[in-house]
Amino acid sequence: MTKFARGGGRRKVTAAGLVISGMVISASVAPVTAHAAVPAFPDNITIFPDRDFVSVDGFSEHAGEQVTIEVQRPHVGLIGSATGTMASASSISAGNPAIEVNHPGGLCWGAGGGLQVTPDIRTGDVVSVKFGGAVAADATALDVGVTGGALTTPTTLVIQGRLGSAVDPTFLEQRIIEPALRDTEVARRDVRAVPGAVANAPKGGYSSGMEVADGTFTATYKFLNADTAAVAADGLYTVTSWQDQDPDGNTQGVTIAEFGEVGGPGMGGCPAGAVQQGPASPTGVVVHDEGDTTSVSWTPRPSTPGAAPILGYTVRAVDRLSKKGVQGEVGVRVNDPDATSVTLPGSVEGKRVEVRSFGEAGESWPPALPGDTPSADSTPPTVSARPAGGFYTADTTVTLTANEPGSEIYYTLDGSDPLEAGTTGPAATLYTGPFDLKASDGSRTLRFVAFDPAGNASQARMEKYTFGSATAPGAPRSVTAQGATASATVRWTAPEDPGTSPITGYEITATPASGTAVTATAGASASSVVLTGLKNDTKYAVTVVAVNAVGKGAPSAPAEVTPKVPAVDKLAITLAKWKSGDLRLEGTGSVPGASLTLRSGSPTGPVFATDVIVQPAAAGAANGTWSLRLRSGSAATTNPSPVYITSDKGGTLGPITVPNG
Repeated sequence: MTKFARGGGRRKVTAAGLVISGMVISASVAPVTAHAAVPAFPDNITIFPDRDFVSVDGFSEHAGEQVTIEVQRPHVGLIGSATGTMASASSISAGNPAIEVNHPGGLCWGAGGGLQVTPDIRTGDVVSVKFGGAVAADATALDVGVTGGALTTPTTLVIQGRLGSAVDPTFLEQRIIEPALRDTEVARRDVRAVPGAVANAPKGGYSSGMEVADGTFTATYKFLNADTAAVAADGLYTVTSWQDQDPDGNTQGVTIAEFGEVGGPGMGGCPAGAVQQGPASPTGVVVHDEGDTTSVSWTPRPSTPGAAPILGYTVRAVDRLSKKGVQGEVGVRVNDPDATSVTLPGSVEGKRVEVRSFGEAGESWPPALPGDTPSADSTPPTVSARPAGGFYTADTTVTLTANEPGSEIYYTLDGSDPLEAGTTGPAATLYTGPFDLKASDGSRTLRFVAFDPAGNASQARMEKYTFGSATAPGAPRSVTAQGATASATVRWTAPEDPGTSPITGYEITATPASGTAVTATAGASASSVVLTGLKNDTKYAVTVVAVNAVGKGAPSAPAEVTPKVPAVDKLAITLAKWKSGDLRLEGTGSVPGASLTLRSGSPTGPVFATDVIVQPAAAGAANGTWSLRLRSGSAATTNPSPVYITSDKGGTLGPITVPNG
């Protein structure tokens, strides 16, 4: 899953901290449901409805404080919440998120005693940020989404999507995220399109534009070659909209829809979504055994917000004693969600009466029992294992702990669910004290769950314990090296096998056919490094080695690179004409994709045109072409001679005298 990029400092930012170059939109937001507390820059709330993920930025005045993130659905109420601690002031000022929910490294929904459910965030849901019980800001999930995309020509990619009537069509950006684009002439991990005609990207490498009409949008991308277009077509398609925008271009109350992403828990141990959860058992079970019949009554519990409704109840009288592991039972199913009682035939002497709710996702657990006192306690317990799962070289003793006294913990060691069909599974064991895991038994998967005295269930937890000899990491993958003057940028992907302890760093080595090798080191989370001190026009074999506490792993497959002084773009003029209201300049360039800047009067004079892109050479031609035509602006109303042109690839041209006529 691709993490969205973040900005920092004082630059103008848009959704998720990214700049929409050249766009300052002054239109007001289309009418939406009023929420007066949309955050103001640098505070922000970003909603990813396809992943049920929320990111909060800024709020530095609350650094280190307890914060609650809530999701409210109109006409339904609270459907999800999480409570945790805001990041430090230094982390927030460095541009990091203040807190995230349902994203690796962040909180689970339900953290801190919130609803034990991952909400299915939908259009119109309101996400709020609360400190001390007071709402500091909120944002509404907007109705936008990508519906598909396809290459319509070898170099043209078209992305289509929808936007609801309450979405301002000028508050829109479509983006394709694909890290492999860094290795193309795009030289960045994403490309983007904004409303308007197809135009050259501010930093070159492609052109894009977007049409918006009748609740749909069509984003068109034109690339310089078919290979780059194919790389982009394999990327993640997203569309971003926002509720408000200030005069500096900062976008607030952001929704980012991601095509093909799947909702639900974002990492292990988080609660399931509402539709995957079973109903809660009723309370207040009362049994009257009258000999020939037995009446059973109960008090229903409300459904989890957003969950499938309760469809009815099962009432079973189960033998207290078993014969060869088998317990007999009699029971009935009541197909009425509003039912509060039922009559069983005969006496229940020697039996335990169990009442469960049922719905499309199954039956509730644990069952409600006679004598259970309805409790105001609706907070589930938390349960943990010590030590946590991981790699071990010797026998290990495991202790399970629940935070509420009187809780029962059930566990299995074979990876099976400790609960099955609403009762303990065949491999489940009631925890009574610490137990040993033997290294000679090999890997063991521990699964465990706790129930407090009020019947609240903890999140199901899993820890995997692996035993063996310590090993170094495997070889890094997908190593590439891109040369520059006396240097090379080396990129890699982490090894599939990190070894038996976390990777602590990387060692990068460039070895020439003869002479001294050049080495560099990088941190554990790095995926690239710039090697300096190389010799131009010398071929190097570059390898990357991962390191952990055991030592160095296997070297990667070598990547070859030959640093060179880059060729300077050679520019030429083929047409120069000016008359009032019409300036035409055309020429050639030796580096397709180069971005040209044009100035009037001198090499440092006023800029009258930027981002003029050198297009690929036509068949049989040695150089690419570029062109500029202006019908407005100072250069169109006054002859800009002499003209000076500079290329971002190093070329210069000028002075150019533009004839009148």
